[in-house]
Amino acid sequence: MATIASENLLKAILELDENGETVIAARLAEFLRISSAAVSVALKRLQKKGYVRISSKHVIQLTPAGLRAASDLVRRHRLVERLLTDMLQMSWEKVHEEAEKLEHAISPALEERLLALFGEKGTCPHGNPFTPTLPFQRSQRCFQLTEAPENKPLRVVRVAELHEKEKDFLYSLAAVRLMPGSGLVLLRRTFDGTLELRVGDRKASFSSQSGSRIWVEPV
Repeated sequence: MATIASENLLKAILELDENGETVIAARLAEFLRISSAAVSVALKRLQKKGYVRISSKHVIQLTPAGLRAASDLVRRHRLVERLLTDMLQMSWEKVHEEAEKLEHAISPALEERLLALFGEKGTCPHGNPFTPTLPFQRSQRCFQLTEAPENKPLRVVRVAELHEKEKDFLYSLAAVRLMPGSGLVLLRRTFDGTLELRVGDRKASFSSQSGSRIWVEPV
């Protein structure tokens, strides 16, 4: 049985992998905001238990057992987020932090009931599927907003999981109703990379850094 710390590390590996990143120990330490030494010790334990393998180039990958454990935790996390927004009307910028606390306490029986309630092919409020895909962009008909064509109708698909903890960013999206399912048009890119958008009857501007966190699809 994995500890909470081990589960969090497995989940972090999966989330980085889902985002298309090459996972190394230094990136894990940065993402989890813990020391490199702590990551190294935890990885050795996970490797010994058969959850991860580390290549000669220090790239970290989940084994089938590790992927199952990480996917289970990610699914519970996203189900809790959906429960908090849909049933308890909690705003979407607040649910990630709460789900981080509750995900470890969800039993298989409760998970099954939540899946029946929201549908196995559902998503969290930020648009990420309950069951993660690796990496996301290889298996979906969508792309980052920074790569979108100008003056074409688009629909928001998801906000990258890695940025769900950034409350101010999520709040800024909600303020202009730029959320999964919302329609938009990229009007133009300015000389400094700013993205000028039309969202419904509103206009909004976001930096290219913010745009890279938003995944869209053509309508």
